[in-house]
Amino acid sequence: MRIFALETDINKIKQKFCHSGESILLSTPYHTFSFFFSSIRELFITIALFVVGIIAFIYDLPMGWTLGVLLFIWVVFVFFNLLKAYVDWLYDFIIVTDHQVILVDQTSIYKHEIRPIHVDNIGAITTSTQFWNIFPFGILKIHLKEGLGGDTVMLKYVPHAEEVAATITRAVSSHQSRSQTSAQRRELSGIDDSE
Repeated sequence: MRIFALETDINKIKQKFCHSGESILLSTPYHTFSFFFSSIRELFITIALFVVGIIAFIYDLPMGWTLGVLLFIWVVFVFFNLLKAYVDWLYDFIIVTDHQVILVDQTSIYKHEIRPIHVDNIGAITTSTQFWNIFPFGILKIHLKEGLGGDTVMLKYVPHAEEVAATITRAVSSHQSRSQTSAQRRELSGIDDSE
């Protein structure tokens, strides 16, 4: 289902960006802790508003006005940020195929970014741990080649980041070996044609 810019069906994104004959090696969402850590501030604001509501009840303030104001503050400052964090967590994916890495970043119903990175443009992949490697997620860094500005794409809360990095590395190396084999065949056919 599509809601403005938000595409809730990941298979439609796969169909749009994957070519025929291209096989999907890995498709992974971000870890649940990405939602949890994004919403910690909202949790503290909710607790603070709840405490203010209890204090207002203790001091016999008009509860209708108090609850209305607290609800308005909660909706404006907490609800929309919580909804954004939830959408950001639920509909963001990393898709690895044998030709490209597709980064799907859907921040809200109004904004999304889909970034396909061809394996020829990947210079290196590195991973690092988060939270002392207690939880099964980490940071994945995709280092792009210098011709593309040499940027580094950093992705946090990637579940089993080492496995994702290994899958991307296998895709890059198999693509490079296929490219070298086809180049060698072209050279050999060029030698045969010249004779």
